[in-house]
Amino acid sequence: MIPPIKIKIELQDLPHKCYRTLLVPENINMRQLHFLIQESFGWFNTHLFEFKDAKWKSTLSIGMPDEVEMEWIGPPKKDAHKVKLKETFLEQNNAKAFWYWYDFGDDWWHRITFQKVTQKDLKLYQDVPLCLKAQGKCPPEDVGGPWGYAEFLEIIKNKDHPEHMETREWYGLEEDEVYDENYVNLSEIFHYLNEFYNSKDWKSKCYDL
Repeated sequence: MIPPIKIKIELQDLPHKCYRTLLVPENINMRQLHFLIQESFGWFNTHLFEFKDAKWKSTLSIGMPDEVEMEWIGPPKKDAHKVKLKETFLEQNNAKAFWYWYDFGDDWWHRITFQKVTQKDLKLYQDVPLCLKAQGKCPPEDVGGPWGYAEFLEIIKNKDHPEHMETREWYGLEEDEVYDENYVNLSEIFHYLNEFYNSKDWKSKCYDL
């Protein structure tokens, strides 16, 4: 068995911790990693994304290919399905932390760090992407970024807030359901990652699933 790569993905600027620790195949490309992040956090893949070696003044930009070249706003963008995680970020970038930027309006920044693979990890790994640890619920799509999410939490936890019922309805909570920002279900994440890995979409070049 080829040893996996272990990464920790931390969603930034939230009122609570939100991260996922994954074991991923050594030969994974950045398109595949994009979808593993989407599935493990609970995003819906409804916005653009980029992987970058630095949050500001980056020298690497990896994502969906642009229909029109826009080099004036940064380095030329590389097509994610043509770029390997190991070669680009583990080896060429010397295993430094890098960034996954999702939704250029709400600006969800995820910091990704490489971690040491342990013997315990190897016993758990079965050549399929695996989420080892998870903390914190992913914010709703289109909530308005970290600041909008902080306001969302304030409203949805305050039954006396004038926008409480409207916000519950917008999010889709059932009558007696309580929003818990710390809840995460590892079994569900396992199912989603396994389902994606074993589907035709894993080896596809398409970005709309």
